Amino acid sequence: MKKFLMQCCRRRRSRSTYKLLMLTFGTYVIFFCYWNGKTPQIAGIEADFNMKAHMSKDIFRRDVYAGDSFNEDENTDKCPNWRPFVFIKTHKTGSTTVRWITERYIERHNLKKEPQFLSSYVGGFPGRMQLKFMYYLNNRTNTSDPCNDVVINAHSRLNLTLIKEVMPRRTRVFTIIRNPWGQFQSSFNFFYAWLFEEAWRLGFSLGDNCFIYPYLYIASGRNIDVLEYLDLVYENLNPQIPFFFRSKNPQAFDLGVDPNTEDEEEIKREIEKLDAGMDLVMINEYMDESLILLKSLLNMTWDDLSQEDDKVRSYSQHSLENYPERLAKFEKMFKLDIFLYHHFNATFWRKVDEYGREEMNKDLTELRKLRAIKQVINSSEAKRNFERNQFYSQTFFNIIPKTSSETLLVKVLQRKLPKQSDKKLQHDLARYMVDNHGGCPI
Repeated sequence: MKKFLMQCCRRRRSRSTYKLLMLTFGTYVIFFCYWNGKTPQIAGIEADFNMKAHMSKDIFRRDVYAGDSFNEDENTDKCPNWRPFVFIKTHKTGSTTVRWITERYIERHNLKKEPQFLSSYVGGFPGRMQLKFMYYLNNRTNTSDPCNDVVINAHSRLNLTLIKEVMPRRTRVFTIIRNPWGQFQSSFNFFYAWLFEEAWRLGFSLGDNCFIYPYLYIASGRNIDVLEYLDLVYENLNPQIPFFFRSKNPQAFDLGVDPNTEDEEEIKREIEKLDAGMDLVMINEYMDESLILLKSLLNMTWDDLSQEDDKVRSYSQHSLENYPERLAKFEKMFKLDIFLYHHFNATFWRKVDEYGREEMNKDLTELRKLRAIKQVINSSEAKRNFERNQFYSQTFFNIIPKTSSETLLVKVLQRKLPKQSDKKLQHDLARYMVDNHGGCPI
């Protein structure tokens, strides 16, 4: 090679040409070694840079914050196209609409969903989800299977640490939130105002049913509107009342945060943890855009989204615009939820930007066209499966016996838990619920 280069230089009578050729050859050798792994340190840095660049383009890839890791290496080449997921079904946020869609997805891919133990609760709600209160995840033989087909699709209180311990890395974690004042009104209507009217119409007594607390306790069984309830709850709510969190930062509570958190720096830290651990936080007021992002997140088809929600109830809505004192009360009581909503509303639109506004508008047109065509086509079988596990409205009107909270819950759980569950599990679950503000009055 050297002889050949010298001959080339003699022909051109230029020593500078020889130097240039030697430099070119040397550069070629360096790059050859680089691409063949001869310089692992440099290659490693480049690979890491490329990985980070790829992650920055993936709107659903979350940075794992310090101390957390999933339970196995990412080895999903042979996994199907569907994604295991955890859907934290928040209360009165439009989450039932999302759940009907995810039920269809579960049905189509024959996935296993954690069974509900009471109403639509999973994992020990209102306590943070615990493994021993889950059926499939707690009884798996292969805990490191990256293609795990178990999903959580119900009301459960978020526990990010547990999710990262028991779910594969490819799991997607998502939820939906709503403007806090809208959520507050919807919750009051569902848990109290609507039931009050139904009880009167059907001739039932609301009794002392703990599942409509704290509304029943705060309102003292009277027929009041949501503004009156806001005044009463501001003066009388305390953590000793069962299910008190329904009237104080309920969305943050569902996402695992202490609803009594008031320090702004602590609030910001908690929200940052949620942001790091969630793949998508949908916004009720932008449901269609949320569903487009969900479709991308779970590799859904358009057919998965062709689900119509017929469970929406109409009710009188009120504005706080003309009630500055009540607005101040609400903002003080729901400070955490308000911070939460503003933060994730901003991140939501950043995800939309990363998805592409033009692409989003095109997909919105497609979704709405599909909805118009399939207006009357619903996943009836998925709905039947969903409704089969629910309490019907008459259940709310059963008079709760004046007995201990734990004893009462055990009686209910005996009917709802899988037959193979033992008595100790029933008592443990009842105690866990009571200890986490989910008991009944004595």
